[in-house]
Amino acid sequence: MNRRLTIAVRILAIAAVAVALWWFVRAMDLAALGKAFRNAKLWPLVIAAVLNFVCLWLKAVCWRIMLAPRHDVRVLRLFRLTIATFAASAIAPARAGEVLRVWSLRRHDGVPVADTAAVAVAEKLLDGISMVILVAPVPWLLPGLPSWVAAAIGICAGVAIALLLGLFIAVGRIDLSDDAKPPTLLRRFVAGMHVLRSPRRLFGTLGLLLVLWTIDLGLVMAVLYAVDVHVPIAAGLLTLFTLNLTIAVPSTPAQVGALEVGALAALDLVHVPHEAALAFALLYHAMQIIPLLAVGLIFELPVVLGRDRELPDDEPPNQPSGEPTNRPDTTA
Repeated sequence: MNRRLTIAVRILAIAAVAVALWWFVRAMDLAALGKAFRNAKLWPLVIAAVLNFVCLWLKAVCWRIMLAPRHDVRVLRLFRLTIATFAASAIAPARAGEVLRVWSLRRHDGVPVADTAAVAVAEKLLDGISMVILVAPVPWLLPGLPSWVAAAIGICAGVAIALLLGLFIAVGRIDLSDDAKPPTLLRRFVAGMHVLRSPRRLFGTLGLLLVLWTIDLGLVMAVLYAVDVHVPIAAGLLTLFTLNLTIAVPSTPAQVGALEVGALAALDLVHVPHEAALAFALLYHAMQIIPLLAVGLIFELPVVLGRDRELPDDEPPNQPSGEPTNRPDTTA
């Protein structure tokens, strides 16, 4: 039943993306679209591609902070795995790269599945909170926006704060040293979000994510400049928000179409012609996917294909999956 529901939601998401994309491109001037591509500047696109890898590096640093102190995985290892994760998600449906990361960290680094899943959820939550903090001023910086923009930001903020408070309370109630309560998968999963109980690591992660989103905003502005679209930074923030909102629900592989709909919707609100907006969306997407696939498939092919080496016999994992960790978090 759950699988049928998942398939149904996915089909509906794909249908919604297709209808929305058709709505924007139905009367588009293909000649103007072609002109936007021909006149696009190359150097801002190169900068955008480099900035994308900087964002991936910061994601790896965030994972390093959230896995510590229970698991000591090097940033370089996490960076390479992040590249492989995103590359795999770009060529497989339903963000299969996330499963690859869980599997590879368990097989190669001895990180339990529950801990990796917990860090992934915590990262998404903190990612959303940091984005809301960054885009919160947009309705005031761009007067005249429809009311749904402020409502969407407010709803995202409310959901993120509610989840953060709920998980903060839940993590505080989990004690894996309690022999009367066995460390079930659910209890290990909740306990794996221990970063939420460490102010130092929590605010450190939020700070890095704010920097990450700021760099991603620079990526957006670079690609807009490449296609000769000149809008205020607040419009770039709005674009960043809406395109990430539309790709929040998994639909097509690499979110092809969904990202473009989000970008088109935002730029339509600031009166950018649809042809230039679509040129931006396609180039922005390409600058994220093509270099990532090239690096991932050239340098991380074994991981992307699920052939990462197993942990050698003389290299014990840093934390066996069946043994709960009871060390206190001393980094707070």
